[in-house]
Amino acid sequence: MEITNELLSKILSGDSSSKVAILDWHIEDNIAPGNNHSSMLSRLMVEYQRKGKIFKKSFILKIPSTHPAYNFGIKFKLYEKEYPMYTEVLEEMYKIDGEHIGPRLYYTDDKYSLMMKDLSLSGYKAAERTKQLDFHHCCLVLKKLARFHGLSVKLNQCSKINSTIKRQLWTDDIKWEERDKECPRRCCELLAEIVHPKFGLHEKFHQIKDDVWDTLRQEIIPDRFGFHVLIHGDLWLGNTLFKYDKYGDVTKVKFIDFQFSSWSSPVFDILNFTLCSIRFDVFERHFDFLMETYIETLNKTLKFVQCDLLYSLEELYSDMENLPATVIMNLSCRLPGFLHGYENPVTYETFIKNGNFDSVAHHETFFKNELYLKILNQWVSHYHKKGLFDLI
Repeated sequence: MEITNELLSKILSGDSSSKVAILDWHIEDNIAPGNNHSSMLSRLMVEYQRKGKIFKKSFILKIPSTHPAYNFGIKFKLYEKEYPMYTEVLEEMYKIDGEHIGPRLYYTDDKYSLMMKDLSLSGYKAAERTKQLDFHHCCLVLKKLARFHGLSVKLNQCSKINSTIKRQLWTDDIKWEERDKECPRRCCELLAEIVHPKFGLHEKFHQIKDDVWDTLRQEIIPDRFGFHVLIHGDLWLGNTLFKYDKYGDVTKVKFIDFQFSSWSSPVFDILNFTLCSIRFDVFERHFDFLMETYIETLNKTLKFVQCDLLYSLEELYSDMENLPATVIMNLSCRLPGFLHGYENPVTYETFIKNGNFDSVAHHETFFKNELYLKILNQWVSHYHKKGLFDLI
């Protein structure tokens, strides 16, 4: 992305007729890695003058990583999705709803690098990922998610969601190689090594490892589900930013990172968020209420935008059942990466070597984390009692 005074002046002038003089600008060091896994994030600081007064403003720059480990982003065409998500979908949702789902997009170049509003200037900040989210944070996220899902149904009926955005991540037109299938198989093997012996699942995970890929592909086929929305696709607390009042109570949330959005069942957003972001004690005590809150907000949104479709709590629970491979991949591939500490932040380079999934590095880096082992065993115990792993 080429930053120039002319570009910044044009962006900062916006629709105003008053001229902007750029006094200085610089890019700060990359935002510390850990939450951003497929792009490089930087903060652009700009000092400018308008009508004799001097102002300062900052933007977030999101640039695709050039490291070979991120070739999957090119293969899955992730970077070409986010621009239309911001400029078409989120802007259309704002026109209907009057509230932004995510940050405003100011500029993009031909290589899909993005310049976005720095939400920290409006008081938004990331939650502590290793602590996961309490009940109040979860309520806000699920209400916002329901709003996002409901508005997407309206946009789809108005033909405002194009095929590029709706395309599934796991599409048949992508040429899958054997090494692509290696990750879920290795994840099952790693689970077999680290789950608590009392569950008696060592042999089970070894048995299902060769079938988990095909099971995963079958689970995400949209035709399996009767109700479809535009899903975020990578909803976890690292892709949420929260705002708090003067008493420290959380009041608002915004979503970021829409590279994985596709047309599918809402259960994938809900399940991904639940397994990777909700504290387990909150899940045990309040999950039913949270789901009721989601359904109530979703149906209110559908009625608000005059859609005839409705989605029941019973349908939601039914759609959420029988997704063992999705659960396994969240618990073994996503969750450990999200729970790592900040001292030695982990990115995909850590466990992808020469384009192949490196189970040794994955095990050494992620799976020896005591916090992860504790949370993992809570989830495995829950799903083991439900008999979920017997479905593969």
